[in-house]
Amino acid sequence: MKRVEVFGALRYRDYRLYWSGMVVSVSGLQMALLTKGWLVWKLTGSEVILGSLGLAEAIPAAVFTLFGGAIADKVDLRRLLILLQGVYALTLFLLAVLTAMELVQVWHVFVAAAVMGMTEAFDNPGRQALFPHLVERRDLMKAVSLNSTVWPGTRIFGPAVAGVLIDQVASRTGAPFMGAATAFFLASLSFALFGIFLSIIRVPHIERTGGINVLGDIGEGLRFVWGQRVFAFLIAMTFMGSFFVGSHVALLPVFATDVFSGDGTTLGALYAAGGVGSLGGALVAASLTSVRRRGWLIFGGALMQATCLMIFASLTSYTFALLMLPLAGIGFSLFTVSSQSTIQFLVPDEFRGRVMAVWGMTYSTVMPLGRVQMGAVAGLSRLHLPGVLGRFAGAPTAVIANGAVMLVFVLLGAASNPRVRNLRPEGSG
Repeated sequence: MKRVEVFGALRYRDYRLYWSGMVVSVSGLQMALLTKGWLVWKLTGSEVILGSLGLAEAIPAAVFTLFGGAIADKVDLRRLLILLQGVYALTLFLLAVLTAMELVQVWHVFVAAAVMGMTEAFDNPGRQALFPHLVERRDLMKAVSLNSTVWPGTRIFGPAVAGVLIDQVASRTGAPFMGAATAFFLASLSFALFGIFLSIIRVPHIERTGGINVLGDIGEGLRFVWGQRVFAFLIAMTFMGSFFVGSHVALLPVFATDVFSGDGTTLGALYAAGGVGSLGGALVAASLTSVRRRGWLIFGGALMQATCLMIFASLTSYTFALLMLPLAGIGFSLFTVSSQSTIQFLVPDEFRGRVMAVWGMTYSTVMPLGRVQMGAVAGLSRLHLPGVLGRFAGAPTAVIANGAVMLVFVLLGAASNPRVRNLRPEGSG
């Protein structure tokens, strides 16, 4: 894999600023996600409430994401994104203050999650619509691949830093929540820094859609996605993966404390292990953009992720669990990078914001809803089936059952969709 194949897009100044800001802000988001989950688990000790944290994010995201995509096709993207980074930063700063003062309650965390979910509904389509204009079209796939390394790459150190802060700051200060507050403060700062990066980016003129009929624009975008059956299937498969498999992260606090008898550092290591694999998978996927049968990367990656997570959930050995999570991360990246690069290459600029808003619902809406059902399955199995399931009752049952559903969907999809199986690098079947 030649270095230029993966990092060639960084030669563009404005994309380099954008990507660097993404690394900083997503690192902060990773810290905030872990810390919110840790805080809710410590305050309640309930898998159901922990999983329901995703509902607080999913409801506003479900309501506003399609509007966010339509708005992204109409307004100045740079100004929109700067404003949204300010909302993120202020929300996390207020949560940090409440946590530091030990006044934080569960509902505060849920309100912060709801505000961030609503903000993400506009932020994600804006980001996805902006970056293709910061590179030349011949380097678009490099930029897509490089963007795909940000989330898994920051997952290696962002959650790990948050986990260490939670333990070490609390230990040194004697204040049990001061470490969580510190993580929230740093996360707030990360979004403020991305806003500064965005303010110095030079964005070329982008043709915007006219009119004020936002609902009509949304309907037009949905009809476009449905009319492109490759788009529709890839997005549906991504939704399934997020709902039944990717949502396992909601239960990592339970695995860290109840299954592996660990602490905040253990939780950070579990997040980081998945991130290592996802980053490696993204780099491998970036080097495989010329593979003739891209569809097999999509199906194979999804199968690999589901299978490895089912094995992870069945283990009691922390060491072997840390080996399974990177393999699951590799499968995740092979699937998502191949799918997203196909969609970004094929979508016309005038529909990019709306199409990527639908794609973005994978993370802003579907995954939080998946966390809710994952938590519900874990809680119900622990309460009502401990005699039948034994040590598997709770979080292990939830992850294994959801992984099995995903396996069935992928196998049926691979068998019934020859056009997707035979996808070429340029996206054609």
